[in-house]
Amino acid sequence: MKLLIMTQKVDNTDPILGFFHQWIMQFAQQCNPGFVTVIGQFVGEHLLLANTKVESLEKEKGRGKFSQICLFWKLQWKLRKEYDVVLVHMTPIWIVLGAPLWLLLRKPMYLWYEARGTRWPLCVALLLVRKVFSASSHGMPLRTHKSVVVGHGIDTDFFSPGTEPRNEKSLITVGRITASKHLDVILRAFRELPKDYTLILAGAPITATDRTLEQDLHTQITTEGFEGRVSIRSANQETVRDLLQKATVFVHASETSLDKAVLEAMATGCLVVSTSEAVQPLLSPACSATAETLGARIQEFCELDAGERKAIASGFREQVKRDHSLQRLVERLLEEMEYSFAR
Repeated sequence: MKLLIMTQKVDNTDPILGFFHQWIMQFAQQCNPGFVTVIGQFVGEHLLLANTKVESLEKEKGRGKFSQICLFWKLQWKLRKEYDVVLVHMTPIWIVLGAPLWLLLRKPMYLWYEARGTRWPLCVALLLVRKVFSASSHGMPLRTHKSVVVGHGIDTDFFSPGTEPRNEKSLITVGRITASKHLDVILRAFRELPKDYTLILAGAPITATDRTLEQDLHTQITTEGFEGRVSIRSANQETVRDLLQKATVFVHASETSLDKAVLEAMATGCLVVSTSEAVQPLLSPACSATAETLGARIQEFCELDAGERKAIASGFREQVKRDHSLQRLVERLLEEMEYSFAR
């Protein structure tokens, strides 16, 4: 298969989207002897296989939105003989913008979408694609017969338990610093815990609103007297993995769809406590909480004996390997696209 992937960012150092570098690697491995072409809005550090070509829309150079669109159309045509199938990752607007030429060239279009947004580009894209892939039923907010639930893609070789002992009172949450993650709920729960507990908020803001929220969180940490106990860190994939390997409990209060950070935590052997409706089906009732019970639930887990925690963590990891491994995901996506393309 000759595959074109359209994505927001190709940069293995990015704290939010760095994971997609491994997705591209896995596509290239499984498409071999085929070819993978990637168009990224932003292209940074990457090290990919020989059967992979990366093109940039040059957002990293400051190119504006309209200029990016013009370059996108130019690349579509220039590369037209180098791909048979198109997969757009997360941003349905590129389906809308690319469809006129892709339809003319008879290039089948597919979309990966795992989010709650239902803006008009998604509605239009669903009319144009053959299938839309999601990690969970919560990831596709619009009902469509084109929806295919395939699980997330977690690199379980990379996200694996460490060899050093965990700090029994160490908590972590990972993800973009934004309102939908409900970090204020996590801080309220943390207020209920004894003073020997620590918490790391690993993530970064993206928008101006996010940056304002980050400032508010720093203010709250100071006001609550949490200095030395709560820290906010921007982290790449490697740093996140190292932090997860040392923490005991991953705390999650997001209202987004199935959060891959939860699965990464499970793969590294972290216990997970979540208030999320999308996550709770993966967890036992003991791991589920509400905003009001979150603090108590965290403390219950940290006070389990080491053997009980290890047994729960081992079960979590096996569940991720079975249902959400990166290798399994890419195999499934390629099967779905090849079968549809052949028809």
